[in-house]
Amino acid sequence: MLKLDIKTSSNYTVTIDNSLNSFNEAVMPIIAGKKIAVICDENAKKLHIKGLKKALKGQNCYFITVKSGENSKSSKNYISLVEKLASLSFTRSDCVITFGGGVVGDLGALVASTYLRGITLVAMPTTLLSAVDSSVGGKTAINLKQGKNLLGTFYQPKAVYINTEYLQTLPNRELLSGYGEIIKYAFIDASVNYYDVKYGNYETLIYKCLKIKNAVVSKDEKEGGLRKILNLGHTFGHAIESLSSYSISHGECVVKGIKLAIELSKSLYNLDAQKVEEMYNLLTVKGHNLDVDFKMEDVIKQIYNDKKRQKNSISFIAVKDIGKVEIENILIENLTF
Repeated sequence: MLKLDIKTSSNYTVTIDNSLNSFNEAVMPIIAGKKIAVICDENAKKLHIKGLKKALKGQNCYFITVKSGENSKSSKNYISLVEKLASLSFTRSDCVITFGGGVVGDLGALVASTYLRGITLVAMPTTLLSAVDSSVGGKTAINLKQGKNLLGTFYQPKAVYINTEYLQTLPNRELLSGYGEIIKYAFIDASVNYYDVKYGNYETLIYKCLKIKNAVVSKDEKEGGLRKILNLGHTFGHAIESLSSYSISHGECVVKGIKLAIELSKSLYNLDAQKVEEMYNLLTVKGHNLDVDFKMEDVIKQIYNDKKRQKNSISFIAVKDIGKVEIENILIENLTF
């Protein structure tokens, strides 16, 4: 078992274990005696809900399921969930547990952050992607037809519990999505390296990635400056994800986005060929496909809907070297190479 204390406006602890054996110690003091809404996706319900129900035995729980997949991050589902809590007479002393991947994590956290202006939130990610990314940092969001994550809040959970046993059931494509974000961390901070990504066990990898994220978020919780570096690969990646109607997973799109960021960085920093080759070796260490099957003009057009845009420019995360990135303010029309 590993623990990591997250330092934000609301401090909390991430517990990483290979079972639910430490659930009582880590989570129960926060939720005991409350009404609990467990918002889960279909995959988590099918594979893992039995064990969670056993861990929550004796508590006043309501289990609410949403469909798996990015399309569930919708205004329709958001309104349905807050109305469900209201119909169950949830009060500010009650809580939400998000149980599933990043979609249900983002959606359920937005519900918790806005219902009665905020109730207790506990995150239990069941995918590699959500474990290393959305479960920590306090970002909540749903998508609008114009783009991804355009409606959301900053809202910290009271606890995060990561059971790596769940990751054993993930299909290879879902693991690839998670490794996409892990690779992003390796480009941001050299404390995660090529060999960690290729050979590291889940517990250690998740801990190292979240330690990097904590170091960033503790200094810039609401993305005023430094936290923008965590968006490496996301400017292009979110555009590709939207253009694919979310048929390409988030982590796969992030890797494609980092590839395009490297292409742009080559001219920004005059990167030498050997350095670029090392970058591509890291990008493909887990077998990711770097091809982008959309016209660049369509990708650029989609970027105009990016939430990070300011008029006609955007804070773009460029790559100087593995472990070293820079925030560059670039005109969107110049995101070409």
